[in-house]
Amino acid sequence: MARTRAAANKKRAPVASVRHKKASVGKKRFKDSSGKYARVTVLDANAATFGTDLLNVFRENVARARKENMRLFGSPDRVPDGK
Repeated sequence: MARTRAAANKKRAPVASVRHKKASVGKKRFKDSSGKYARVTVLDANAATFGTDLLNVFRENVARARKENMRLFGSPDRVPDGK
């Protein structure tokens, strides 16, 4: 399809730039001194949503710990007696 001269001279509308908000919660992965990889959650202490971000990270950590306890001991909250 050939473009006409009028279409070629037509100015295009500028594209609006999208500003991305910097995430206040991030995850970083690093190698510790023993050579194992570890993942940590990083919070922005100056963020307006610090309280809710901290609560969400805490909930994730509790859920992860309960899942690990269930896998190891068969109980999500404590080690059963006798083990």
